[in-house]
Amino acid sequence: MTVGRALERYEEHQRRKGNKAGSIAHNLWRLRKWLDEDQAIADVTEGQMKKTYQERASHLAADSHRGELAVVKTFFNWAVAQELITRSPAEKVEPVGRRRRGKAQLRKGEAKAFAAKALLMAQGGDDGALAALAALILGLRSSELRLRQVRDVDESDEGVLLWVDAGKTEAARRFMEVPEPLAGLFLGLVGTRAKEDWLFPSAAAGTGHREATWLRKAVRRVCKAAGVPRVCPHGLRGTWATLTTDAGVAAHVVARELGHTNPSVTKEHYTERGADDRARTRKLHLVAG
Repeated sequence: MTVGRALERYEEHQRRKGNKAGSIAHNLWRLRKWLDEDQAIADVTEGQMKKTYQERASHLAADSHRGELAVVKTFFNWAVAQELITRSPAEKVEPVGRRRRGKAQLRKGEAKAFAAKALLMAQGGDDGALAALAALILGLRSSELRLRQVRDVDESDEGVLLWVDAGKTEAARRFMEVPEPLAGLFLGLVGTRAKEDWLFPSAAAGTGHREATWLRKAVRRVCKAAGVPRVCPHGLRGTWATLTTDAGVAAHVVARELGHTNPSVTKEHYTERGADDRARTRKLHLVAG
């Protein structure tokens, strides 16, 4: 069997598992950087994989080349389980370099400047700035924002709630209170639209909702307008985790609000070192109502 045919079967396997289309496409793109689709999968050698990894590691950041290697190892382990090969040629390829700990985050003063500028832009009708503000204030993943429907903005006697009915993990299913003035902006965005409509719709996207590039660009625009270092949406999520922990919120509560099953994941990859030590019983206020 050729590598190309094996990749086709692997794609079918990932779809049956329910993996997201974007993740499947990204993993296949990574695999094709390493593999010749016309080569017989049984002819791929350990030496070939070690040489390819050395080449990739020579010009990619550790996060990138180690991530690629993990995808390659997973593919060949699947191939072994399917009896396409008897042993993984990537089994003994050892990762090198140290991963960066989380994404770049904003300092507290920078976060306040970002929030103030995003609020001003959102009040002017910039939906991207509104989503960026929500990513910071609520600590949401990009997909958790972009895949929200109008019905997920729930106005009740207790205030405005935002429901997340699915996500990266089972723990991602949750709802959260939306503080003012973000709550008012969400209600204004909802208006009288149908409950099934996407909260952030896009006529240009095949999915009907905004894509990840839209939010990344929006966050960059706000960073530039606010005069703060450029971060990505995930960096805003990490900023929320660090500042909330620093404000004295218990680790398990921060993890739950982020949709993490294990607080150790939050501490290792999201909160900056020292946040636990600086924790005080004070509330986090980034935007004045």
